[in-house]
Amino acid sequence: MDKKISVSIGIFAHNEENNIKKILNSIEKQKTDIAKIKEIMIVSSGSTDKTDKLIRQFSKKDKRIKFLQQFKREGKASAINLFIRNSHAQILVIISSDLRLHSESIEEITLPFIKQEVGMVGAHPIPCNTQQSEVGKEVALLWHLHHLVSLHAPKCGEMVAFRSVVRSIPKQSAVDEATLEVLLKLIGFKVVYAPRAIVFNKAAKTVNDFILQRRRIYAGHLWLQNNYHYQVSTMNSKNNFEAILTYFQKNPEEIIILIKLIILEIYSRFLGWVDYNILGKNPYIWKMVER
Repeated sequence: MDKKISVSIGIFAHNEENNIKKILNSIEKQKTDIAKIKEIMIVSSGSTDKTDKLIRQFSKKDKRIKFLQQFKREGKASAINLFIRNSHAQILVIISSDLRLHSESIEEITLPFIKQEVGMVGAHPIPCNTQQSEVGKEVALLWHLHHLVSLHAPKCGEMVAFRSVVRSIPKQSAVDEATLEVLLKLIGFKVVYAPRAIVFNKAAKTVNDFILQRRRIYAGHLWLQNNYHYQVSTMNSKNNFEAILTYFQKNPEEIIILIKLIILEIYSRFLGWVDYNILGKNPYIWKMVER
């Protein structure tokens, strides 16, 4: 592999006029050495606000920016497939438009690909709006537990990078990162975690929105299990118990927040189980929540 690793960044948006400038600005500020950002593709799916107009404005200033338009929402997996078909780099990075990147995130998520056996890398999400959310503390804890699990058994989410060897993912997938994870493992690649590739995400504002997110994600993982007989590391009870125990031993004063998170997660997973197994729902096109 050349010293420089070419990277295509895919950003996925639906009515993100309040966020699209911020994510593009955070990409423009990236400090890279090994990673070479070759192109930035923005897939706007059924946007009815000023998102598309803003993308066109940015594309005039930065020739790396390419605008890919879907006139209606077909699910994130469909948008990712459009990005994959149009990309021309060694490594593809997928990012939601409501995220913000640390200035060295792209470099850190690219570095592991120096090793030929690495096929996918997961970033380290950290919520940035916990003070404005009813469940801010619980969401912050959830992602910290994901971090603890990923240090031993990588789980990819929010921002991921993968080799350009996957042509598409099933359109019906509601858990795109997990689907990419299993597809790359099936062809012999390793999945690793990059804890220094920090990406700032947002917590749902209300308890109801948090439950809506978590039940949808769990239903998506049930679809993945049913179709690929595969579980991501955070679906493994042993991994979760060990992370919870590790956290509690160091932070016993957080017991109330921990118990609340566990109750919310169990309830959300129960609803997701009902959605998938009883109601036959597979929410790969989901309702956007306020963040």
